[in-house]
Amino acid sequence: MPEWQVHNQSDKHLQSWYCRQLRSALLFHEPRIAALQVNLKEAYSHTLAISLEIMLYHDDEPLTFDLVWDNGGWRSATLENVC
Repeated sequence: MPEWQVHNQSDKHLQSWYCRQLRSALLFHEPRIAALQVNLKEAYSHTLAISLEIMLYHDDEPLTFDLVWDNGGWRSATLENVC
């Protein structure tokens, strides 16, 4: 995520590219995902907020996560540091 800080965070093409790259990486590394939606909520120079909606195979309800990259790590509004 440090690479986010050196780019123009308000660039809509960059935001779209980042969401597509993240979605592609998650789908590649997690074969249990049947469908995935990545949305950018906020983008600032040192903070990035995304929303994930994940549908797993053989599950009826989607999983939703709101994550924020801040101070060198991901965090959730309801959990401590994620990674």
